[in-house]
Amino acid sequence: MSAVLPFLAKFLHVRRSELDRTLQVAGFAMVLGWAMYTAFNGVQAIFLTKSGPQAYPLFFIILALAVWPMVALQGALTRRIGVTRAFRVILALNVVAAIGVFIAYEVDESPAVAFTAYVIYSVAFELVMLQFWLFVTQHFNLLEGKRIFPVIAAGSSIGYILSGVTTTAIAIFATEPLIFVWAIGSAVSIYVTSWLEKRLYRPAFDDDAEQFFADEHVARSRHGFGTAVRAAVQYLTGSRLVLALILLALVLQVASRVGDYLVAVIFVNATHGDLQALTILLGNAWLASYVVQLVVSLVIAPIALEKLGVKNSILALPVFTLVGFTLMAVSPVLITSLFLFIVRNGLQTGLDDPAENVLGSALPAQIGPKLKFLLDNLVLPGGAVLSGVGLVVTQRMTAGSLEVLAVIGMLVACFFILAALRVRGLYVGAIYERLRTHAISLSDFQQALGAPTPEQIAELQGFIRQGDDKVRDFAAAALGKLAPDAFASMLPELTASEDAMLRRLAFQMAPPEVISADQLGAAAFDPDPWVRAAAAVAGTSKRPPWEGSPAVLDRLVDANDVQHRAAAVWAASFVGDHKRVAMALADPEPRVRLEGLRSFAKMKAGVPGSAAALIACMRDPERDVKRAALREATRWSSPPELEADFVAALVEGLASGDREVRRLAAEALAAQPAAALAQTLPLLQGRGDAAPATIEALVRSGRPELFEHARGHLEHQMTEGVHLARLGARLSAAHHRGENGSAQHVFLHVALDDYVDFVAESGLAAMRALHGKRGFATVERGVRSIEPGAKAEGLETLLNFGPGWLAAPLAQLLDRESFDPTTTRGLSKAELEALEKHPDRWVQEGARAVLVGPGPGMKELIALKQVPLFSDLTLEQLASIDRLMVTRHYMKGELVFREGDVGSELYVVLEGEIRIHLDGAGRDVTIARLGPNTVVGEMAVFDEQPRSASAEATVDTTVRVLRKDRLQVIVHEHPEVLLEFVKNLSQRIRQMDARIEGGAPPLPQAGEG
Repeated sequence: MSAVLPFLAKFLHVRRSELDRTLQVAGFAMVLGWAMYTAFNGVQAIFLTKSGPQAYPLFFIILALAVWPMVALQGALTRRIGVTRAFRVILALNVVAAIGVFIAYEVDESPAVAFTAYVIYSVAFELVMLQFWLFVTQHFNLLEGKRIFPVIAAGSSIGYILSGVTTTAIAIFATEPLIFVWAIGSAVSIYVTSWLEKRLYRPAFDDDAEQFFADEHVARSRHGFGTAVRAAVQYLTGSRLVLALILLALVLQVASRVGDYLVAVIFVNATHGDLQALTILLGNAWLASYVVQLVVSLVIAPIALEKLGVKNSILALPVFTLVGFTLMAVSPVLITSLFLFIVRNGLQTGLDDPAENVLGSALPAQIGPKLKFLLDNLVLPGGAVLSGVGLVVTQRMTAGSLEVLAVIGMLVACFFILAALRVRGLYVGAIYERLRTHAISLSDFQQALGAPTPEQIAELQGFIRQGDDKVRDFAAAALGKLAPDAFASMLPELTASEDAMLRRLAFQMAPPEVISADQLGAAAFDPDPWVRAAAAVAGTSKRPPWEGSPAVLDRLVDANDVQHRAAAVWAASFVGDHKRVAMALADPEPRVRLEGLRSFAKMKAGVPGSAAALIACMRDPERDVKRAALREATRWSSPPELEADFVAALVEGLASGDREVRRLAAEALAAQPAAALAQTLPLLQGRGDAAPATIEALVRSGRPELFEHARGHLEHQMTEGVHLARLGARLSAAHHRGENGSAQHVFLHVALDDYVDFVAESGLAAMRALHGKRGFATVERGVRSIEPGAKAEGLETLLNFGPGWLAAPLAQLLDRESFDPTTTRGLSKAELEALEKHPDRWVQEGARAVLVGPGPGMKELIALKQVPLFSDLTLEQLASIDRLMVTRHYMKGELVFREGDVGSELYVVLEGEIRIHLDGAGRDVTIARLGPNTVVGEMAVFDEQPRSASAEATVDTTVRVLRKDRLQVIVHEHPEVLLEFVKNLSQRIRQMDARIEGGAPPLPQAGEG
């Protein structure tokens, strides 16, 4: 089996690390598709037999009016209880609905019952498949989805094919029992969702599209449906491409409904209204349709999108729809109806849907939610109602003539082609506009255009000659990919360009056989090493190889310049020099190591002898090198003798101060055996960023036993956090009454809050892992907000998200004001003694300080914690900062610094007072008086400007001093300090703006120095 997996991953175009997830979800899609479509064949056959195809137009209208509010209700349910729980509720309702429909058939299989059952089933099918894809998208990020979603859709298609076989087998005896497959499949799916939820890896999401959808939901809930409609319509009237896409989708809906009605009439006529024969015909028709879809999606669509591009592929469905209706107009018989049914359905799901998915790359990400809103609330119901009403009118005017219906279908198909041509023209223009603004990738550009026209080639050549640097380079690469002959014709012009990147691309993208030896010889001495490397690679690829290539590469390798060696490593990946790439990973220069990792990736991690160096790069002091190495770790397996060191490096990454490093390490660990991830468990007992990162990794991992371990740890931690939060509330209440106001009690309160904050961070990490796909970043911003309304809304959404064992205590910890002290007294000695034995170091020290007296440095830590610049740091982080500071004492009247001095120090006042003042025009103007726990002079250490005011001690004063060089170390390790600085600066700018608007001159602000 292990030998088959690489082949299977290659065939499906997925990575080996994604294969298990892909196959599990595709298998689920198969089960769900089999169950739903088997029942569909039965329900549709009974509807057509009992109610007749003449009821189809009314069905279209009723279905549109029923689905629209049900989708909105489903969205509300999903936002309230979560995607997976909502899915299970919907599946459970499907079990009940299936049994109810079967009983109704047994009691009275009348036209009204058949019609109602078909509506119920159709609504249920729409909701189930919509929720299924919501469930799926939780477990694949945007880039993974582009590769994997077609495979999952193919799984659904296999299920639909199996439903055709099942339908034939059961319908031989009776049609009604097919409904039980719906009930059984829904019941099995409830179990499968629970099983998969515990085992599927949950990737981190960090893409604009997801966040825009989340923001759209928030805006809609705040401002109402009407505001959302107006905002969406603005895009409809303001963008020709959006309007064209809406019209294309609308005409597609109408053409589909007309085709469905026409095919249904012929199917009923062909089977003479016999229920058994019609059921078997429908099953076989859908079977054939999805065999075509499977072949198209897995074989034809990738080739068509590559060769024809999206701009041409979107014409396939309209053209074949016109062909199908034309055949029906000429001869409305079973064989022509099967052609229309099978080819149109197969092409729509196999080629047109993937092509239309790529169309979105032409639109900015923020338009996506508005476009989806218009499609869901305007196009889908509007198209169904429009086609239903039109068919009712046609029935009455033509007495149901099949030829007339086919001609109407031809007219609709012509409009369909015109709408597709309109989209095609606007789409190409939008793609070029995104090229000009550097907002499209080369692969998306290639997939959009396919084979370019002479005009498009000329336009790309124009960009190469006249565009800015980025556009020029992108256009050259695109021309080399899309039109190699046209690119080769520009070779003399490109090799003579002043732009080094164009010269490099000339040798990199041109077919080697068109490059002359003279051109290679001239490039061998180009001043840019990357051009030389590209020429050497092109020379190696020639047949016979150019004899000068080895010498060029040797000179690059032996050079002292970093760029020369990096260029040699880049070339090594193209000529198959594994040894050079492996050596680059251990190069002393970070730039060369980084290029070595890129070459390692291009060689698909197949670089012998590189294991030890790659693991060393995972510990690299350079952030970019470490991140690049960890990205490769997700697709690489270490040799057995280095497995322990490899896992240890990943665990160290999980404890990194860099959030991106922690995320990449967690993703790499998730691809390892469970025993490797289990080595992270000791990190749960620590403090700082490592413990929440470990929680997030365990929850995302898809390993049930590790998830349960994380859950048990979190439940214990949440219970303890709530307990300490209550003790903190009692301390606070006692302080407000004038009791327990000593520094020791303040320190204990800070320590309790510090621990509660830590527990809350662990809880948020778990929620982020569970609900990241649903825009949890928006909820997280809300619960952290200082604005009461935003915080209340965030907490309510958090509780709705669930699960209850986590969300309820977490909401309490994030809303400290909800803790009303159960008693008015302070903490008893027994409670303090219990806290002294708490596993957290700072809680211990706080309790000990109250019991036996303050410890060393306690006053300094309290002062730092109360300084806004450092208020978000933990006591552990503050202690590390405090060790970098020195204490100074100033006597009354002593100058701390003078206006005009070059600032290099920041001051935190511990005791006393510092007066900030200006001396000018014989006047001494006091700006501010700063007492304990305030900061002075932070502006100067960041901007290197002279002090803008003077500072002196008005009484005997003690300060803690942080030098500029040490502050830079702190900012590097704790970037949240820099964020606080930016917030303070923003507040000062607003205050100065207010003074200017009020007519007062702007003065230096308090603490400015």
